[in-house]
Amino acid sequence: MNLGSLTREQRLLGGAAACALFVISLFLPWYDVEGTNFGADDFVASWWLLLIFAIVSGAALAAEGLNVELPSQVRPPALAAYLTSVLFLVTLMYFLDAPGVGDIGVGRSFGLFLALIFSLAAAILSWLSWRKEP
Repeated sequence: MNLGSLTREQRLLGGAAACALFVISLFLPWYDVEGTNFGADDFVASWWLLLIFAIVSGAALAAEGLNVELPSQVRPPALAAYLTSVLFLVTLMYFLDAPGVGDIGVGRSFGLFLALIFSLAAAILSWLSWRKEP
């Protein structure tokens, strides 16, 4: 699929959907420690910041994609591009440098993989929307 062939509204709403899916992935298991699952709220120190960033960026992308009037000082694609890049970088950090991963009985779980995919999708779609702003 060619991302350049998507309309601006499709990129914006796709980024908003990826942010919503990222929020859901925060509550899925990120790590499995000897049969016990731990989500982002257990391992990530300021997981609520990720939650707020995902909600704000998703709402900004959805508002812009649905042509909702916002104050002129707010540039939703630029705001979402910044926030989703922070989401992706923090998720990538936890993916690459997981505490104790590699030890016996400790491993990444499916929620972390989904969070990484959704944060990357949201970042790419919001960056494309920001770069091709009218």
